[in-house]
Amino acid sequence: MINLNHKNLVAIDVETSGANPFKHDVLAIGIFPINRSIPPKNIYIRHEAIEWSSYAHEIFQAYATEWREKAVSPTLAYIEIEKYISENFQDQTITPVGHNIGFDLVFLKKLAFQSGNDQISGISHRAVDTHSLLYVLALENKIPSSAVTSDGAFSYFEIEIKEKDRHTAIGDAEATSDLLRKILNKFGEIT
Repeated sequence: MINLNHKNLVAIDVETSGANPFKHDVLAIGIFPINRSIPPKNIYIRHEAIEWSSYAHEIFQAYATEWREKAVSPTLAYIEIEKYISENFQDQTITPVGHNIGFDLVFLKKLAFQSGNDQISGISHRAVDTHSLLYVLALENKIPSSAVTSDGAFSYFEIEIKEKDRHTAIGDAEATSDLLRKILNKFGEIT
């Protein structure tokens, strides 16, 4: 069995104003270490102008009140992320984990650019994608194909997310952290 507590694996999820990084922005970032002894971090980001997709605007309503109270500028969010990584991972690089993690990483890269930087220090360019791992398990007939989506995987692996936390960055990051552990256990069954 893999001891994940000694790894710098961190589930990351973003909530955005839409799916197009060229016109939409990241509004919330949930950072949830696989090592549960390290505290999670939730950051809300306020932009001067926000272009919305209808779906993202509907999802936003679940956390809009807290976002209005706690959102910071892209530059302050960038600084908070780097500080969090430095303090909790002793300046080591973290490996992001997520469901379709490429989506999240594109928006984190955009946040860095909005802050006048090329990247967020401490986040590896390598990542672990739970969707890809689930796809392999489905190909091996270890899980049903319906469990490849995030909702399907959470249901199949009995990962409960409170309705108020689903489609929030920190809620989905926590669920993805749990999902990675269950996926790796399933890989242990492959001979």
